[in-house]
Order: sequence, then structure tokens, then C-alpha cells
Amino acid sequence: MRRCWILFLVFVVLSAGCATNPEAGGANDDLSNSATEKTQLVKEPGDAEEVEFVAPVDGDTAKVKIKGKVETVRFLLVDTPETKHPKWGEQPKGAQAAAFTQKMLEEADRITLQYDVEKRDKYQRVLAYVFADGVNVQEELLKRGLARVGYVYDSRRHLEAFKEAEKFARERRLGIWECAGYVARDGYKPEKWCKGNEGAKKAMHTVVRNGRTYHVPYDPEGPDRDCSDFDSQKEAQAFYEAAGGPEKDPHRLDPDRDGIACESLP
Repeated sequence: MRRCWILFLVFVVLSAGCATNPEAGGANDDLSNSATEKTQLVKEPGDAEEVEFVAPVDGDTAKVKIKGKVETVRFLLVDTPETKHPKWGEQPKGAQAAAFTQKMLEEADRITLQYDVEKRDKYQRVLAYVFADGVNVQEELLKRGLARVGYVYDSRRHLEAFKEAEKFARERRLGIWECAGYVARDGYKPEKWCKGNEGAKKAMHTVVRNGRTYHVPYDPEGPDRDCSDFDSQKEAQAFYEAAGGPEKDPHRLDPDRDGIACESLP
């Protein structure tokens, strides 16, 4: 009997040692890695070229310094709505896309570029896949409904992954997909933007919750809303709190649950 107890104690000690071994990695690590695999399809390659962010242009274009020279980079395989086009002006969701890209690049400690078949477009802009701290900017724009897959030529390295990200947003009617017919094969059709949604923003809703009064552009008890529906973080925060945040978040505006909604907005 004594020998059995000794063997049992040895087994317990060894089991505890395996569970607490910092080099082994636990179940939480596996879950985290699994979640990353599902949410980030495009990985930063080891040979990506590090560059320096200089200035924003719009949602799918930015100025960076490559080997000491300032270049305009056009993001491969995506197209965001225009913000200041000489012919089309500003298109719906263009400002939100531009703000998202600017914030992502400005806050990154490291920006890198990966190239494909075409190196420059007809305007002599550098064509590249853009990464901010290892996260692909094109994929993030697509997942949030702030861009469509477009301008597909010979460069197709991440095309399938981008189509998956676009499908994610389209099925949930996020951002540019909110209004049927707005996204076309050759760009965007502002005349198709659903006027009812714009009108709803003008009809402000007054909500009293926890002794505070909120004036918000949508009914918190109404249809599901996404961060791309709001013009600023302040506007989204008011709506989030009017809907019950941070105790509850029915519109999923605060995925990291830190009490701050739509942190990507200006």
C-alpha cells in the first residue's frame, strides 16, 4: 500500500510539472493560435521590405519612404470608395476607410511591403501588400466592409484570402455592403446608396440610460449597427453606451471589452 501511495505522489508531481512548464504552452495558447488562424488569413512574409510611413492619401493609398525615397503606394487587389476624386468627389464610406487606414499605419511600430507581379501602375505608384505590425491592411479593410476586391491583374498572391474577407463583410452587410447596388464591378455607384439610411441619421434618437441622456443617430433597439455606420469614435461611443455598454454590447462595437467602442474611428 505504501508503495502505491509513493507511485501516486510521483505521478501527481510529474503531472503538475508538465502543466506548469512555461515552454510547453497550454490550452489557452492553442486556442489563441487557432483564433488567429481563423481571423487573419494573410501572413506577413519573412522577406517583406520595411518602410517608413510618411502621410495618408485615402483608404487604399499612402505615402511611405522606401530606401530614403518618398513613394506613393497603391494597395494591391482592393478598392476603397473615393474621398476627393476630381470627378466623383467623396463617396459613401470613403472617409471611414481613409480614417481606418490612417489610424492603422500611424499607430504601427513597423510597416512592411510585399510585392507581386506588377511593381507599379500606370500612375507610377508602387503596388504592394501592406502590413502594419504584421497585420495585412487590405484584409482588415475588406473584413470591415471598407473596401471591395478590385483591380485584379497578374498580381494574385492573396486573391483567394481577400475574397474570403470580402465575403465575410458582404454576408453581414457591413460598410459598403449595407446598400444593395452600391458596390459594382467597376467601382461604386453613389446614386445607389440607400437614402433611407442617411435620412435615419438625421433623425436623432434621444435615449435616457442610467441617468444620462444620449442623442444618437440610430435607435439602439433597432437593426444591428457596425462601426462603419458612425462618423467618429465619439458618436459610436454614445450609441454604444445608449445601447447598454459596457455591461452589454448587443451591436458588438467593443470586441475587446475594454469599454471603448469602435477604436479604429477618428
